[in-house]
Amino acid sequence: MLFIHGNRCCFEEEKAALLEFKTFVKSDGYDADQLLPSWVDDPEHKSCCKWERVGCDSTTGHVIKLNLSNTRQFDVPPPDAAYDPSDSLYDPKNSWHLNLSLFQTFKELRSLNLSFNVISRIQNKGKLVM
Repeated sequence: MLFIHGNRCCFEEEKAALLEFKTFVKSDGYDADQLLPSWVDDPEHKSCCKWERVGCDSTTGHVIKLNLSNTRQFDVPPPDAAYDPSDSLYDPKNSWHLNLSLFQTFKELRSLNLSFNVISRIQNKGKLVM
């Protein structure tokens, strides 16, 4: 199903995948509602192309860009800062075990920014990738 809102539209399966990612963030104990406030399943927010951190192709309406940088909301040290192992950014308990299958719905995805998320393990359909 395709929702059309002006020139911006959103495929229902892509919207569902974005909401699944938001649920993943919540399941890890983070305030995804504060972090991704426009990512909601209601009539006023039908088009995921208008959600923050999401970019869509203006012709096809498919999601082509996801900026999920610092989704965990760490205080990122400046590039010239010395390594501090006590910093929460480097704490292993703050690392993600990310399943790439969360992004397989996005058939036209060209850019996926996951920087500053401390991903320690990557899986795809249950198989360890990294």
